[in-house]
Amino acid sequence: MNYPSLLLVLLAVLCLGTPSTASAQSYFEVGLQGGDMPYNGDLSEPGIGFLKDWNTYGGFYLRYRPVSRIGLRFNGIFGRIEAEQETTVRVSSSERAIIDRNFRSRIQEFSLAAEIDLFYIGDPEDRFVAPYVMVGIGRTAFEPQSQVDGVYFDLQPLKTEGQGILNGNYDPAPYELNITTYHVGGGLRAKLGERVVVGGEVSGRLTGTDYLDDITGRRLVYGDVLTNSGTRGAFFSNPAAQPGETADDLSYSRGGNSDDFYFLINLTVGIRLGGWGGGRGGSGCYSF
Repeated sequence: MNYPSLLLVLLAVLCLGTPSTASAQSYFEVGLQGGDMPYNGDLSEPGIGFLKDWNTYGGFYLRYRPVSRIGLRFNGIFGRIEAEQETTVRVSSSERAIIDRNFRSRIQEFSLAAEIDLFYIGDPEDRFVAPYVMVGIGRTAFEPQSQVDGVYFDLQPLKTEGQGILNGNYDPAPYELNITTYHVGGGLRAKLGERVVVGGEVSGRLTGTDYLDDITGRRLVYGDVLTNSGTRGAFFSNPAAQPGETADDLSYSRGGNSDDFYFLINLTVGIRLGGWGGGRGGSGCYSF
């Protein structure tokens, strides 16, 4: 089932499954969101330096609030992460070379999140400000690329870390480009009028993969990568090595062993659509 169909099913379930005695506080809210999508991985700056790479994104959300303190939210996120870093790689047992690594990757995420309001400043049934915490789960599609002379190449098919080699410490197959992510964060919502709601949120994505940037801390052997992945895969694996000149038994690693992450620093603006039938005629279905 695709995500638009899933959203329609969710709307139908909420409408048909809500009893006619539902609270008048229950409502839907739809809106837009956008902001910065920082990436933290093998090519980001250490510490909080990863925040310097500004990666914009946009998206939409649908929020359902069954009671005043609880919110359920469906999100669609569309953006891109990218970074560039000067680093060193091994070219012989005693020599290292300085290279520039770069990558970019589209990010397409669909997720469900639960929100809990901590307290209210103002009237929760009228105009208010409310801080909240959230947890969620999503599916994220990514596709790392790197460029040479302005031409971008998809990295996953190049098997830059020897994916598919049967002997040695290599992954048996290329990494998946669609992953499950777990979300945690918090934000602030403010209802400014009859229907307008604005907010801001900071949240992190636990990805469970070290391949958002195609780089891990795995130990590689140059000859293995060259034989398995060809000259282009070997180039993106170790740009300083040269086929026929670099020893086949040269071993090196390209990054660290920690998983990659990305974050959302976003602003939202939404429209409260109305209430359920419990306070508006008793039909049990949604009214605008």
